[in-house]
Amino acid sequence: MLTKQTLGILYVIWLALSMSHSAVANEPIQSQENSPNIILINLDDADVSMLSPESMAVHFPNLNRFATKGLRFTNLHVTTPLCGPSRAALFTACYAHNNGIKTNDPFSSRSNGFAGGMVDYGAQGFHENDVSVWMKNAGYRTMMIGKYLHGDTVDVVPEGWDDFYSSRGANYFGTARFTNQEKPEGKGYIEPKTTYRTTQEGTETLDLIERHVGRKSKQPFFLYLAPLAPHNHTPHDSLGMVEDRYKTHWANMQMPLSPDVQESDFSDKSTAIRELARLPERQYDLLSPRHRDRMLSMKSVDDMFGELIGTLEEHELLDNTYIILTSDNGFSNGHHRLIGKGDGFNRSTHVPTYILGPGVIAGSSNDQLIAHIDLAPTVVELAGGTVPPKIDGKSFAASIRNPDTFAEQPFRDAVLIENWETRMLHSGEFNTASTALRFKDSVYVEWANGSPEFYDLTADPYQIENQYDELSETRKLELRKALLERRSQVVAPTTTLSHPFRMNDIHGTREPFQGMAESGSGIASVYLTIRRLSDSKYWNGENWQWHPARLTTTVTNPGQSMTTWSYDTPLSNYPPDDLLEASAVAYDVNGKSDQTPNWVVFRMDHTRPDSEIVGPETDDLVIDSFGIKGTTEDEDAVDHVLLVIRNKATGEFWTGSGWTDKWTCFEHPVRRSGRWNYRIPEAVGNFYVSVRAVDRSGNVQSPPVSRQFTVAPQETP
Repeated sequence: MLTKQTLGILYVIWLALSMSHSAVANEPIQSQENSPNIILINLDDADVSMLSPESMAVHFPNLNRFATKGLRFTNLHVTTPLCGPSRAALFTACYAHNNGIKTNDPFSSRSNGFAGGMVDYGAQGFHENDVSVWMKNAGYRTMMIGKYLHGDTVDVVPEGWDDFYSSRGANYFGTARFTNQEKPEGKGYIEPKTTYRTTQEGTETLDLIERHVGRKSKQPFFLYLAPLAPHNHTPHDSLGMVEDRYKTHWANMQMPLSPDVQESDFSDKSTAIRELARLPERQYDLLSPRHRDRMLSMKSVDDMFGELIGTLEEHELLDNTYIILTSDNGFSNGHHRLIGKGDGFNRSTHVPTYILGPGVIAGSSNDQLIAHIDLAPTVVELAGGTVPPKIDGKSFAASIRNPDTFAEQPFRDAVLIENWETRMLHSGEFNTASTALRFKDSVYVEWANGSPEFYDLTADPYQIENQYDELSETRKLELRKALLERRSQVVAPTTTLSHPFRMNDIHGTREPFQGMAESGSGIASVYLTIRRLSDSKYWNGENWQWHPARLTTTVTNPGQSMTTWSYDTPLSNYPPDDLLEASAVAYDVNGKSDQTPNWVVFRMDHTRPDSEIVGPETDDLVIDSFGIKGTTEDEDAVDHVLLVIRNKATGEFWTGSGWTDKWTCFEHPVRRSGRWNYRIPEAVGNFYVSVRAVDRSGNVQSPPVSRQFTVAPQETP
């Protein structure tokens, strides 16, 4: 795992390598004249019911024609059902515990201290060793249009893409973009508010195909097309997620109800989510409108798909083109009392998957258990290319070429599913980190912060009844052992601190120290060390002493491959302005410990001053110049605010006078009126700002308030 201390260094190294366009490891091979074109369409949050044959027959005529002529995979699952990690797993054909891209944003406290995002992806060298490079080595022209990993994208074109059109964030209108093709090349820009994202990406797709045909080259192409639909739009985006011409379409559409919607009895669920309340009435009333918006966003994808097929037919390319349609994860819309994804439930992991192309039997289906990480090796085999040996995915191209032979023996006995992030749900914050084994007809889930679950999907397809307690002790041991074996490549234990989370964090006196630990052998224990930097004394649980002291933490699930830990004994006898250092070390069941212990420097806090941000008024606004302002609750007591300003595109932090790749906060004074404001002239891009008020006694606001916004470049007259 990349630590926060090394992330900045690695990012600089990767940036230098990317900008130098260093050669890829494998020499490109000459593609054959009859090599097929390959289009991989990866939707965002599309659930299986939305793209079922029954739904498509009624709502999506173009996708329906494609599906009825193609092959449907009815049991394909993503391995980390969350945008960025799922896409990283697809590109690398590796489980997230192997590629290290476990979260959307490592700078967010929801990451629980684990790595993720495009900066980590580049720093670990995957831009020079993923499906885009493998396809380029196979002699293909590579094209990427749409959502790459996640919204936090840096302004560098990854090595493997010849044509790169990246759409950022979750806006369907006024989308932030970056491309190496014109508009302008190598610089970020904002589409007009009148431009609908899917329409623009569809136009660019057709344009790239037309250009490719115009070259009159025998080189085949690989197109990765990733629309935002049907992902929810940014909450504060008043324009929503539906194209203008469909705003009044399907006005009375209702969400289909299944037994798992607003599940009534949660007493059998894991202790990790057992306290999750049923959706309140106001949230329940939004389920059908949200379902309608999602369906209408897919209506535009259906239009785009129809135009794509038409262009392929016009240029006589369709008969020699494989088209694969899938999604980065599923979506729960009130199912199991959840909104979103990032858990081990079928609604999150099971994704619709169809393929059309040479040799595919029209209207056929395949119920073999397959993983999303198997898509890249399959694409490369169809192209006649080569993938590196150390990957977790494997090709299922045989199911396309010879489905009868493929069906004779199981392709996979299980798919490993992993989640590392905490989620904010309607009842509060829940640590939904978990590991699971998805078998063909059942699923076993170990929650990092709770008890296990087991569902027989043949008898209970909606996962209503957790049957774990009814299993024999022998069966429980078999499942636990099987899960550990799948994660055996996580050899050394890894520990994170999620509270306090980052350097210079503020820790409340009534808040427990928390974190997570994982190991392929199972975690036995986690120890915490707290040192006072003013005199280098150590906390022993009752007093400060000169000799190092190791504090025993409470491990939620000892013996599991992933677990949470906590330590809640309060500290005492220290000045409020003291800096403290905490480090955590995990030991697995074999006695092995972390090679690089996780540590953080922080301050303790007694009381909580308060401030709020009044401008920009909401998240995700596009403004003309960088300016943020706010007020404090107690204008007589608050002396200054602590600001953290991060450029989301580059991952850099503002120091007050310049940018650095290290996490930085700086002080800004508050006027006597209790008001404050801060500007950065000429700053352009996507920004995240967090603010903490500090009173005259040194007490610091916790949690901070934050804003995310975009500063658009000014047009030159």
